[in-house]
Parts: sequence; C-alpha cells; structure tokens
Amino acid sequence: MLFRDVPIKRKLTSVIMLTSSIVLLLTCLAFATYELITFRRAMTRNLATLAQVVAANCTGAVAFLDENEAREKLLSLKAERHIVAAAIYDRDGKLFSQFRINEPGQTFPARPGTDGPRFTRDSLIFFEPIIKGGQRLGTLYLESDLEALFALIRLYGGIVLLVLAGSFLVAFALSTALQKGISQPILELAGAAQAVSNRKDYSVRAKKWGQDELGQLTDSFNGMLALIHERDVSLRDSEERLRLALEASRTGTWNWDLKSNKMTWHRPYDEKAQAPFGPKPGVFGGAFEDFMELIDPQDRLTLTGAMKQALEQKTAFSSEFRVIWPDGSVHYLAGRGKGFYDEAGKPLRLTGVLQDISERKMAEEHAQELRRALEVSERQRAVERERARLARDMHDELGASLTRITMLSQSVQSDVQGQPEAAAEVDQIHSTAREITRAMDEIVWAVNPKYDTLDGLAAYLSRFAQQYLSGANIRCRLKMPVQLPPLALSAEVRHNVFLAFKEALNNVVKHARATEAFISLELRPTGFMLLLADNGRGFQWSPGGPRPAASGDGLRVASGNGLMNIQKRMEEIGGRCDWDTAPGAGTRTTFTVKTES
Repeated sequence: MLFRDVPIKRKLTSVIMLTSSIVLLLTCLAFATYELITFRRAMTRNLATLAQVVAANCTGAVAFLDENEAREKLLSLKAERHIVAAAIYDRDGKLFSQFRINEPGQTFPARPGTDGPRFTRDSLIFFEPIIKGGQRLGTLYLESDLEALFALIRLYGGIVLLVLAGSFLVAFALSTALQKGISQPILELAGAAQAVSNRKDYSVRAKKWGQDELGQLTDSFNGMLALIHERDVSLRDSEERLRLALEASRTGTWNWDLKSNKMTWHRPYDEKAQAPFGPKPGVFGGAFEDFMELIDPQDRLTLTGAMKQALEQKTAFSSEFRVIWPDGSVHYLAGRGKGFYDEAGKPLRLTGVLQDISERKMAEEHAQELRRALEVSERQRAVERERARLARDMHDELGASLTRITMLSQSVQSDVQGQPEAAAEVDQIHSTAREITRAMDEIVWAVNPKYDTLDGLAAYLSRFAQQYLSGANIRCRLKMPVQLPPLALSAEVRHNVFLAFKEALNNVVKHARATEAFISLELRPTGFMLLLADNGRGFQWSPGGPRPAASGDGLRVASGNGLMNIQKRMEEIGGRCDWDTAPGAGTRTTFTVKTES
C-alpha cells in the first residue's frame, strides 16, 4: 500500500502537496484548453470575415474573367501577416488566379473543397463562395498559418510551468507548517500507547491538542485507560456519548404503555430547541388518543395500523408520518421501535426512537421538482432541435427548388419575347417565386431557435428594413445599440414583432408618400421599444382607432384593418403599439415589448 511505512509527517506533507499540485495542474490545463479553443474559434471567425470581404471585392473580376484584376485583389492580402496563400477558382472549379507569399513552389488544391474552414497540421484553410446576383461565380481559397496559435501555446506552457513551480514551493512550505496540527496529536497518542504497552502504566494520559476529531480520539483513548480503574466513570462517559449521538441526530425516545394507554416521549438534546411535536418535553399529552390528535388526519390510519401490526406479528415497528404543530406548521417524523411482551406473549409496551426528517423530506421534494424541471427542459430542448431541423430542411430543400424556379424563369424570359401573354405569365412565375423565397426566409428565421434573442431580432429587422425600403427608393436610417444583452425571446414574440413591424413598413411604402424612414431600438428595464418614424403625410388617428381623412385635407385614408392587426399581434405577446401622427408631420409608430428579464 502506498505510504504504508512512511512517517505520518511525510504522509501529510505528500498528500497535501500531491492534491494541491494535481488540482492546480488540472485547473491550469482546463484554463489553457479553454483559451486555445476560444482562440481557434476567433481565428476561424476572423478568416471567415476576411474571406467574405475579399470574395465580395473579387466578384467583378471573376464575372468578367479579368485575371489581372483578380490577382491585384489577392495581392492586397499581403497586408495580412498570417495569410500565406490565396487563390480564386472559376465556376467550373478550375484555378483562375493565385499567389503565395512564403512558399511559391507549393501547389494549390486541384479543385475547391467544401465551403468553410478546415484546420491542417500547420495552417487554417477557408473556402468562400463568390456569389453575385444569387449565382455562384467561383470560389475563394485562403490559407493562414498557425503561428499565433503556436505562440499562444508556448506562452501558456511557460505560464503553467512557472505557476506549478511557484505553487509547489508554496504548498511545500504551507504543508510543512500546517501538518503539525494533525501529526502532533497523533504522535502524542502513539507515544502514550507505547508507554502503556511497555511500562504497563495506566496512569499515562495523552495530551489533548484541540476539539476536532483527533481531540475526540484522544478523549476516547484516555477514557479507555480510565475505564480499567474507574467503571463508574466509564459508565457516565458512555451515557454522555449516547446523549451526544442523539443530539447530533436530533433523535428522541418514546414509549407507549398499553396497560395505562399513556404515551410519553423524551428529548435528550438541547432544551431550547423545538420539540418534535411542538409542546414542552416531559409527559406527552396523556392518553394515546391525545397523541393521535397531533398526527395529520391523512396519516392516522396508516400509523395506527403499523403499530398494531408490529405488536400482533412481533416485528419491528417503522413508519413515517406528519405531525401538526400548534402554530399550524406540518413536520415529518420517522418512528422506529419494538414491542415488549410478558411471559404469556401479551404485549406490554411499544417503545423506540423518534426523529425529525422534515429537512430530508423537503430535500426529496426539491429533488422531485428539479427532476420535473429537468424533464421540462429536455422537452424544450427537443422542441428547439426539431425547430432547427425544420429550418434546415426548409432552407436546404425548398430554398434550392425555389432558386431553381427563379433561375429557370429568368432563362425563359428571353425565349418568350414578342409573346406578351407568355411573357406576363413568366414574369408572374418569376415574381411569385421570389415572393415565396422571401416568405420562406422569414419562416426559416422565425422557426430557427438560433435567432431566439433580441440581437437576432434587431439584426433581422435592420436587414429587412434596408432591403424593403431601398426597393421603394426610401432612405433608411438606423439607430441600433452597438451591443445588446443576451436577452432570450420566444419564437412567438419574434414572429409577432416582425409581422407587426413589416405591416408598418408596408404602410410607409404604400401609403405614406415618404422619402425617409428612421428606425431605432431602445432598451427598457422591463423590455425594449422599437420605433419606426417617417416623413410622410400622416393619417387621422384617435384612441378609438383610425378614421378616414376628410376630402382634400392632404392626409391619407386609414381603413384601420392593418393597424388593428398590428395592435392584435402586439397584444398577443403582452406588448402594445402606439401611433403619433399629424398632418404633414409624418407618423411615429412605437412597438413596446415586455420581456421576462
């Protein structure tokens, strides 16, 4: 066995140092591993951003097959210290343009790989599609070295070694000083035991160093020596230890005298503490019926049956039941006992122990609540996984089909020139496909749990508003917080806010005759406020709803159906929508949403 013959001082020092070193090493390794994983993710995000920017800049060169311009775009990457190679592949997967900084002779992949990042032994490779007008023109290839990652590994390795070395020295010094508090009492006991064994001198007493477990061990050892000469002292010491045990376990004793039908109990622990049944200790309530009055009515029949069964079958009694204190509070007790009988086998009394288990019962109930909460959480996660799968399937399968329909309708448009009816139908197919694609994107966004945050809502609303208003030649000004808190929003809240906001944008485009729109998001202590303001002609509004404008006053006529729909959607999620409009002063639409935190 390890350390079996090693002195106690060295054992304690070794155990303390070994435990401290292992815990510190694991902590340092966990911290370093976390930092390395975070750094790798940051490298991937930075390279992805750079790839998107370069791919966007190269769309013209790839579209017109201008190799010189493409190479100039790639040469601009020399400013990136860690970029070692870059290349452009055309839409057929052939190498179109390339450059390499450190190793000109090294070859590029014959064909582009899967889009996205891939780590190799000494580099990070990224393939980014070059897209223009929804068509893929080619692929951008970027290769970055891992020198920054290797430098971070070397730095963390040095820090871990220095921390371990310093901590080892500190742990050694502290363990050497602190182990004396444990080893000294043990050595004192060992010396006393050896003196008794060698000299048969039972007057020897070990010195007590404290009130901890070693102090209790010293007391027991000295008590054992005194037991040989003082049996009466030993008996009193035994009773004291029993009292301490009952006190520590919060256990009392009880007795049911069947002849007199009296129930008594005794609590040997702190007299200031609350008794199991609430009243003062001593003679308990008199008759057995008085005792049953304190039991919860739902447990009386079960408790009585268990006690009678134990007496009739001469088995141990065991039951858990509830008692009602005078203040009305309910407490759980556990009773254990056995029966005593006369020579004829007739029961005389039933006696045993009584323990308050309210805390244990509360812990069990809390554990059940936690299990139920965990089940709810598991079901919620399952729903979120299903939402994510549905969003992926819609995006991958329906999106590809709709894109193909759009592309086919574009190619057919040139074939039906001169045929007005056919051209109109093809245009309608093209427009319908685009509308369905846009609607599908909205559904995918609403279903995908990845966007169940305030930040996801703000980003989508900003992007949608810019695209929607730019198509109507309306200037869009945005004022969004630079950094939003990680506030979770349900899919229902996001979807209703978006539809209400979309309806308000539609009113600006179709009815307001505006040239500019302003959109802002403001955080509130209980939620957030979304504002949409335009410089259009406004409409007549009252708290009861919109009213048609008087003829010739220059205001637009508001039928109210769209506005009522907006109000209804906001009310469904516990929010509200307010309008502030005046003739010639535009309209301010305010969406107020309350959140849980």
